[in-house]
Amino acid sequence: MERINSETITGIALAFLAILFIYAGTVNSVWATIFPADFLILAIGAAFMILGMWDIRKKRRIGRVEEGEHSYR
Repeated sequence: MERINSETITGIALAFLAILFIYAGTVNSVWATIFPADFLILAIGAAFMILGMWDIRKKRRIGRVEEGEHSYR
């Protein structure tokens, strides 16, 4: 039973990095010029987290179906 996978970890790391970049943009005017890229990184991180959760749910569903098939043989 898998609770977390590499996609989820990647998403969390990218979201954390984007939040740090956004904070740096509020403090420094040079960093503020790349705000669109920061929000893009945040969106990619969220997409990775959603992909990771979807993959875990898919694996759990397939595991239940396979267990059910093996018990009838």
